[in-house]
This record gives sequence, structure tokens and C-alpha cells, in this order.
Amino acid sequence: MSVSLFQAELRTGQDVVNTRQRGRHVAQSLGFDGQEQVRIATAISEVARLAASDASGRIEFLLEETPVPALLVRVWASASPDKGLVLGSTPETLRPGPALAPAQRLMDRVELRLEGEGRLVLEMTQQLPFATGTPRAPSVEALRAELERQRRANATDELQRQNEDLLRTLEELQARKAEVERLNRELEETNRGVVALYAELEEKAEALRRASDMKTRFISNVSHELRTPISSVLNLSLLLLERLDGPLNPEQEKQVLFIRKSGEALQELIDDLLDLAKIESGRVEVLPTRFSVADLFGALRGMLRPLRVHEDVALVFEEPQEPLALHTDERKLSQVLRNLISNALKFTHHGEVRVSAAAGPRDTVVFSVRDTGVGIAPEDQERIFEEFVQVEGSHQQGVKGTGLGLPLSRRLAELLGGSLTVHSQLGQGSTFHATVASDYARRQGGPGEESVAAPALEQDASHARTLLLIDDDEVSRYLLQRLLAEDSLQFREAASGSEGLRLGREERPSAIVLDMSLPDMDGADVLEALRRQPATRSTPVVIHTSRSLTEQERERLTPHVVGILPKSGLTREAALELVHRALSRP
Repeated sequence: MSVSLFQAELRTGQDVVNTRQRGRHVAQSLGFDGQEQVRIATAISEVARLAASDASGRIEFLLEETPVPALLVRVWASASPDKGLVLGSTPETLRPGPALAPAQRLMDRVELRLEGEGRLVLEMTQQLPFATGTPRAPSVEALRAELERQRRANATDELQRQNEDLLRTLEELQARKAEVERLNRELEETNRGVVALYAELEEKAEALRRASDMKTRFISNVSHELRTPISSVLNLSLLLLERLDGPLNPEQEKQVLFIRKSGEALQELIDDLLDLAKIESGRVEVLPTRFSVADLFGALRGMLRPLRVHEDVALVFEEPQEPLALHTDERKLSQVLRNLISNALKFTHHGEVRVSAAAGPRDTVVFSVRDTGVGIAPEDQERIFEEFVQVEGSHQQGVKGTGLGLPLSRRLAELLGGSLTVHSQLGQGSTFHATVASDYARRQGGPGEESVAAPALEQDASHARTLLLIDDDEVSRYLLQRLLAEDSLQFREAASGSEGLRLGREERPSAIVLDMSLPDMDGADVLEALRRQPATRSTPVVIHTSRSLTEQERERLTPHVVGILPKSGLTREAALELVHRALSRP
């Protein structure tokens, strides 16, 4: 249902101006805001101008009540194709032409229909604002009266109103331009601040990288200085405990045992720190070998059974239900499991510590260490994997540690292609799951060849031989002489690489024990010089070092030496075996 508000002829330009003025007034009366009023008036003005061009146009304003309240503007005009109002010549093909494009953009709906011969009816609809609703009858009557009054008004009022609208629009544009300029200035200042912040962050990151590299280089460089004295302390205490220089009374033996126990704790701390530093720097190497879980558990069982702190705690190794074979670094995997088991034993007062293994997803093996100990609170289950972090509580009484075991174990598990996680509840025990790749070489895409040990040589010490010890550490030289003391063996000592080369030329020793870290030369350079000298070219050499040799260093040294004797964990049997092999060479 529609209610007519106003009708007018469209014959002259004055009619177009008046129509625009009335359209603006109708839109204002029906509750449209300022911008909507301008849009409606502009659309009416454009269409009225086209209809008035043939001096036979007509316009009507209507209020449409159903289906939704809307303003309906109906315009009659000639259907001449020259105006661009329509495209198509039949009701089926009729559609708005290019001249109506502005009206289509400004109004909600634009429709066309043919009426009689050559007459076109154009209807433009704009839905009333939601808050306005349908105007009441008195309001409609008042609007009609006002429109009739405006019929007699001249075009000056409309032009003045248009000028006011234009000035107001220009002021709004100027205000928006000023706001855009202000925002641009703020963005420029913000961008400068961001650039400065990025530069500062990059500088801080570079400083952190330098500090990390410096820390890694420091730990790597002092590894010899750290490990050599502690190895000497442990090995000298071993000499005393083996009574090579006479018996000890009970009090002396107790003191030496305390010395050895403290030295072992210090050596463990040094090894953990060095291992962490190597992992962080990416210099750690994985040496995969083939072994079974059963063999690994057998070695761990004998090694860890004496560690039980409480007599009421059982250490149980579950044999796998099916044989599990691994091709990975056995030493690093054993280090992870030793840390987990020793931690479980420390914090379990009753019950058991159970170690098991099972095949995991995607060619992995999952090792589980489950205890019935004190448990770990949920908020602490990630903190325990941070370096030097220990959870405070009564359960820590009497338990010592550095907080490096679990962080190192997680790093090693990740290095072996897996992970380390924990599930625990306070008072109900903990379960650690260490996952590793069952075949490290396949996971890394390499062939995974196992290292081949040097073949054993026959021993021959039937007559006196000379052993040249090239080592800058006096304690290490003394310790070797005590461990290798035999009537058929004489010793010469050199505290530097150059002195060792001179004694090698002059003394022509039967074998040489060479340290890799010397004050004037690197051990590899000394070995190369020994092989160039005619007097020592064929002399067997045993490497004796506290340095952690990389796989490349081992591969480079192996063809030129009898073997490598580490200072850490040195035993008399290992030293005698390697030296006898060297002395038995022709």
C-alpha cells in the first residue's frame, strides 16, 4: 500500500531544482540523516534532469507502507534510447541503462517498466530508517502541506542550501585531511621507534650470541684444565686404595674413600657442564653402535644396584616381551637412563623403581622409569628440566644435586631423535618416558657405520724398553709411571712438545705416550712431527688425554696411533694393555 505525498511536472531546469529541494525535504521529514538526504536528493536530481530533457516528464513522491516502510519516487519519462535510460526494447529484455548507474548506487532499488507507447516508468525506493517507522497520518498531511508551500518557492533557496551543503562537506574533508596527517605523523614516529627497537633487539641478540659463544669456547678450552686435575685426584686415590705403595690403616682408607667420592661427584658435575656446552654449541657427536635392550639393561643393572639409598626400595628391570635392537649411541642413552634411575632412587623411600622398554611409534623405542616416590607437583613438571633448578621441599633434605641431570637427559634424548617427558602426582610417584630413534643413522639419513676398534697386538715385554711420556702435567706423568711400573720398563719425561721431539730423536724410545694439550704445540702437530722425523717415524704412539675428542679427530688419529687412553676413569689394566700393545709392535 502506497500513499502519495506530492506530484510535479518536469519540463524545465527550474522544475529539476525544485524537485531536488522537495526530495531533500521529504527525506529529512522521514527521518533520514544528513548523508542519506544528500544521496536521495542527488539521485532524484539526476533522474529528474534526464526526464525533463523532453519537456514531458513527471515525478511523484510516495510513502510505501508494505512490505516495509520506504520512500518511493516514481518518474515518467520518454523511453528514447538516446538518453541511455534503458537497454532492451521489450519487457523481457528491459534493464537500466548507463545513465541510471548513479541512481542505482545511491538508492536501495531501481526498477523500470514500459507504460503505453514510448513511455517509461522509473521507480526508485529507499527503505526508511529503522528507528523512524511508518509516519502517522497527521505527519503525512503536514508534509503534503509543506511540499505544496515549497511549490511556490524560487530556486535561490535551493541553491543556497546546496552551497551550504557543499561548504559543510568541504569542512568535513578538511577535518578528515588534518586527522589523516596527524595519524601519518604518529605512524612515522611509531615506525622510527619500531626501527630503533629492532636495532636494539638485534644488538642485544648479537651480544647474547657472543656471550654464548664465549661461554662455549671457555668451557671447551678449559676442559683439559678441569678434567686433568680431577682425573689425577681420582687415579691417585685409586693407587692408594689398591695398596701399590703399602697398606693403609682404617682411618687412612676412610679418608681416601671420602677423597675419591668427592672427586667422582666433581667429575660428574664437570662432565655434565661440558656435555651441555657441547650440545648447545652443536659440537656433540653421536657414535651409533648396534646393541640390544637386554644387554643395555644388564650393564645398567650391575652399575646401579649399589646406588640404592633405602633398603626398602627394589630396583627392577623388566625384560622386553620381544627382542628390541637399537642402532644408536649406547653411551649417551645409558647416560640418560642412569640419570633417571639415580634420581628415582634418591626420591623413593619405599616401594620400587621399575625400568622397562617397549617399541614406540615411527621406529622408536620408549624407555620408562617408574617409581613410587614423592612425586612432582604439576606446576614443577616443566621447571625440573631447566638448568640448575631444584624443586624446594622437605623431600630435598639429605639429597644433593646440581639440577643438571634432567636438562642434560632431555637434550641427549632429543639429540638421539626422541624426547623426554614426565607424568607425576604428588605422593603417588613419577614416570619418566625417554623416547629415542631405534636406528639413529636411518633417522639422520646416513649409512651408520660402526666404529672399528684397533686390533689387539701380542704382548712382548721380555727385555727392557724405554717409554717416553710427553705431558705437561707432572701428576699425570707420575701416575702413569706408578701404574706401569715394571722392571723391564724405563721412563723418559717431556713437559712440552718441542722437548718431546728432541728426546724422541736422541733417546729413540720403544713407545711414546702423548698428551693432546701441550703448552707450546697441539698434540696432533707433535704426532705429525714425530712421523716426519726418521728416528721416530715408526715409533708406536699411545694418545693419553682428558680432551673430548670429536669423531673427526679420532678418525684422523687412529691410523697413526696404537690407541687412545682417556685420563678420565683411567685404570691400571687399561693402561698396561695399551702400552704392552705399543711395545709389542716391531
